Amino acid sequence: MRNKRILYYLFLAFGWIVILFYLSSMSYAEQDIRPYLQMLVAEEHIAAVFAGVEIPYVNNQMSVESMGAYQFVEFLFRKGAHLFFYSVLGYLLVRYFASSLGRKYWRVFLFSFSILLVIAMLDEFLQFHHPDRSGHWADVGLDAMGGLKGIITGFLSTYIKKGKKEGKQKSADSSM
Repeated sequence: MRNKRILYYLFLAFGWIVILFYLSSMSYAEQDIRPYLQMLVAEEHIAAVFAGVEIPYVNNQMSVESMGAYQFVEFLFRKGAHLFFYSVLGYLLVRYFASSLGRKYWRVFLFSFSILLVIAMLDEFLQFHHPDRSGHWADVGLDAMGGLKGIITGFLSTYIKKGKKEGKQKSADSSM
């Protein structure tokens, strides 16, 4: 059973990494959501919702005023995708290492976070060298924040659940 769980999480983590690199290999035009936004919502509505919102990013202030409403929403969507995809990756890595290493918390954290950072750096490096993309090292920090959130979630779901199972088992054994 334990070997199946190890292989299961290894397969999921590896598959997720393949998806990440596939999405990174796509051109900016292939991922552009602005045409869909234009079909769904008027630019004035977006501008009204995000009026006055400024986000510092790579020595710039990103805002509706500086970028336009559709471009600003796409910027938020792309940065949110960094957080989401690396959060899931962090979770899967913790589940894999927890399945194989057990309660060696620091090792699980260190291996999970180290691999996540290497993948994030490689991802941005590949985007930097893609002719239709731009890789920014600031995105590695964003990836790390998302990954850390996933790692924490993975720890909570793995070790709290295991602790509750062990507690129930001990109380069942003592009642006999």
